[in-house]
Amino acid sequence: MNTSSKPRVLVLGAGFGGLELTSLLSETFGDGIDVTLIDKSDAFVFGFSKLDVMFGHRTADAVRLPY
Repeated sequence: MNTSSKPRVLVLGAGFGGLELTSLLSETFGDGIDVTLIDKSDAFVFGFSKLDVMFGHRTADAVRLPY
């Protein structure tokens, strides 16, 4: 059983909203909160970067930002 008195927050989804929320929680509460971010992917891909991949300007690996 967890005896920590710190609040624990679970954020599902690491899109713009999930990343922004976890950043704000960490900045606001620092070590006073445990934040966990879960996403189905291990990296973030900005939406418009997908066009660069589609048209052959960049590779898929080049536009992935690992978490």
